[in-house]
Amino acid sequence: MTANLRRYIVQVGMGVDQHGQDMNRAAQKAVADAIARSCLTGLIEIIGLRDPNDMLVHVKVACPYPEQVDREAVLATLPFGQRQLEVVAGGMTASTVVQPELGDKNDQMLVATAAVTVWVPAL
Repeated sequence: MTANLRRYIVQVGMGVDQHGQDMNRAAQKAVADAIARSCLTGLIEIIGLRDPNDMLVHVKVACPYPEQVDREAVLATLPFGQRQLEVVAGGMTASTVVQPELGDKNDQMLVATAAVTVWVPAL
């Protein structure tokens, strides 16, 4: 996967779906949280990457119900790059207040975590 690539950055994030029990929403929030704290200015200014789509962005999401994750929906959270997604069991569930008008089917809130790794071509 990374023979001719070098790791540029790894950032982590967390996402919670408090109502509605939507695993995708929690996973998308985790990815968005990770990339919100990352500024990749060095890709262009130092490394000289000309097209941000030339980087490989590998996302690993840990969540309670990995089989419910819509891979394309989660990867759509990323603005650039060749995207890869790995989904594993993890994260957490916790009890919360049931609000049927918010789409709740039960009292479960879903917590997902994500690690986003950016790889760039070796020079």
